[in-house]
Amino acid sequence: MATKQNGKQPAHRPSRRQHIIAAAVRVFGRNGFAETSVQDIADEAEVVPTAVYYHFAGKEELLELSMRRVFDQLNAVVEAARPESEPGDAEGLVRVIDAVWDWVEKNPDEARLYQVQVASANGNLKALRDEFEQRHIQRAYDYLPDGTTRNPRAAKSRHASQALAVRTLISTTILVTALRAEGGPLSELPSRSVQEAVRALALRIVAADRGSAAAPA
Repeated sequence: MATKQNGKQPAHRPSRRQHIIAAAVRVFGRNGFAETSVQDIADEAEVVPTAVYYHFAGKEELLELSMRRVFDQLNAVVEAARPESEPGDAEGLVRVIDAVWDWVEKNPDEARLYQVQVASANGNLKALRDEFEQRHIQRAYDYLPDGTTRNPRAAKSRHASQALAVRTLISTTILVTALRAEGGPLSELPSRSVQEAVRALALRIVAADRGSAAAPA
């Protein structure tokens, strides 16, 4: 039977891999990639460094898997709140905002990692981020009216308007999450009040775009 090494957990248990990734999420979120070592992750996971290397090539792979964990969780949260098979409406938009908000509240380590790493992503991590963002950009278009027009100039203007609305819709939620982090400018405000403000802003963005679509070309 496997025994602990110097009080640390053995390397090869089947659950050890996910345990180490969870520890990496916490450490990367606190320290960032550059300031994190394999030893830091091993200490957080309460294993010896050789146990980390038993499962992973190094901290680069661990960061990629940690971010994949975050993206997969967020994808599942959004899909559960509004399945892609359902139309995008105001009710669905509010459900998604509330679901992401709850996820942030319940998963502060993953949320912090997202805030710290997503802007500086490169290589494989950038490809993961781009895939994640494109998925949710396409979903966000569901909340906007079609606004089809045969006028090429009006069509270009319409597309630009929708792209801006979608980007604003997504970036607002991300930005507010960062601003609510400990010590941030929104950290002292009641969570419920900020959540309601985000809902109201998202609905205004969608309503403004609908008004633009209704305007004559």
